[in-house]
Amino acid sequence: MPIERILAIGLLIVSVAMVARLGPGAIRSWQIYAGTGKRRQLDAAGRAPEAPNGVRDRIAALGEQGYHHIGETRLELPVGERFAWIMAADDGDSYAILAGGLSGTALTGIYSAWSDGMWLGTMHPIGSATDRPGLQVRVIPTTLADAVAMHRTGLERLRSVHGGPRPVRAIPDMLALDADYRTRFGGSRLLPITIRNVLPAVLAVLVLILALILLAVTFR
Repeated sequence: MPIERILAIGLLIVSVAMVARLGPGAIRSWQIYAGTGKRRQLDAAGRAPEAPNGVRDRIAALGEQGYHHIGETRLELPVGERFAWIMAADDGDSYAILAGGLSGTALTGIYSAWSDGMWLGTMHPIGSATDRPGLQVRVIPTTLADAVAMHRTGLERLRSVHGGPRPVRAIPDMLALDADYRTRFGGSRLLPITIRNVLPAVLAVLVLILALILLAVTFR
């Protein structure tokens, strides 16, 4: 058998394995991204499971920082139903979404929104930062207390320009703001993550196509 054909077969086997491994995750990531703008969180009162340990710890920690639990939400994703626990600042100026991450790490996003369309977000301990017209998001990797302090600092800075934020006192307030956020920013915020998840699978498919072409050439 010619050495070229052996190499082509080897490349074909490797590329098929890569597509099988990377493809399903890439498809799920793209499905999540494609529906972000239209997908909505729903009130999960009476339906949400008990909060996992990492979320319970954060509920307690945020309680010490002037937040209180107002309910739970659920979100239908292509990978299944996901739940989040929602807290609102005692002064109503912000709300926090607490959820478990894929790695088991509890994730927190703190948000404030203004009637003129301005949004402020603070993520802990990981996330994607951005600074563009209408949206400022910071990522604080240290402590949850630091994240709350950073959010309040940014909130006071924006208050001088945009006035008081839209109040969040109950789940319907949060759901209305979440719908606005997803419509305006959901897709663009997920796009970098989606590209990172999809690109390796696309490259694997290209390698597979190349392997098939090379294999076909060796039979001429």
